[in-house]
Amino acid sequence: MSRILGGVFNFADRLQMASLDQRLKRSEVISGNIANAETPGFRALGYDFEDQLASMAGLDAKVPIKTSNDKHFQNAFTQANGKMRADVFVRPTESVGEDGNTVDVDTEMVQMAQNQMLYRSAVEMINRKVGMIKYAINGGH
Repeated sequence: MSRILGGVFNFADRLQMASLDQRLKRSEVISGNIANAETPGFRALGYDFEDQLASMAGLDAKVPIKTSNDKHFQNAFTQANGKMRADVFVRPTESVGEDGNTVDVDTEMVQMAQNQMLYRSAVEMINRKVGMIKYAINGGH
């Protein structure tokens, strides 16, 4: 099925779809931070994939290398099969609570809202593309 639809979706569409997966993972990291806001010693985590997505799109001006195996890396973030390797990291922070916890619930909620808006906009763009395809299949009706 992916071969059939492979010609329908262009590179930008596939990047949008890849961003959906990554935004879902970021949402899970942020939710985990919020859930551990009262856990002593918990360090807030971050999830970074924008650099990897830019690298996949060729926006970082780096030339990908040719690969001979799907597990080889085309660049620092992307395997030859197109799978992105995103970074989960302990977020640096200036404010550490008395219990050693670094989660700021307000910051996490802002990041969650921003991530949700970007996720929804990507879904809307993909839905519009699918709508255009359905329109074309139905002969403009």
